[in-house]
Amino acid sequence: MKPSVFYIALAGFLGSGPVFAEDRIELNTIYPLNQEYFQLSDSIYYMQDNRGYFEVVDGPLEEGPARCVGGGFGAQNGENSIQGVCVFGAGEDTFTMRWKAGEQGGANTWSIVGGTGKFDGMTGEGIATTGVEIMYKAMPLRQSHIVGMVNIPDH
Repeated sequence: MKPSVFYIALAGFLGSGPVFAEDRIELNTIYPLNQEYFQLSDSIYYMQDNRGYFEVVDGPLEEGPARCVGGGFGAQNGENSIQGVCVFGAGEDTFTMRWKAGEQGGANTWSIVGGTGKFDGMTGEGIATTGVEIMYKAMPLRQSHIVGMVNIPDH
């Protein structure tokens, strides 16, 4: 009896182990606010350059420094072009996340667009929500909560 095409395909799939595993991540970025708004007639222009750190709630990462920069226009109806990048880590081991502000009150979306060192070849995507400012030792801070899935290749 000849094996069916299904079993041949299944054997090929099981025999080809993944180069990387998909992992869930949950992070909090915490940073002092460094942002400006420019009021226009029907919108605002927003820009930021925030430096802080990220803590790991869940996932295969170790906490470290984070820098998030971005800008864009926000209209009164909730549509916007606000986007930017966050760089996580330091030295030779960093990964860069591209983000886009949510439309009309929705969560921000993000995707991994690059990595160096142990994060070379990293991919992933998810959502982020930014909380209201918090006070710590009389300094205004902002916390963003990031969740999603990432693939970090084995090197």
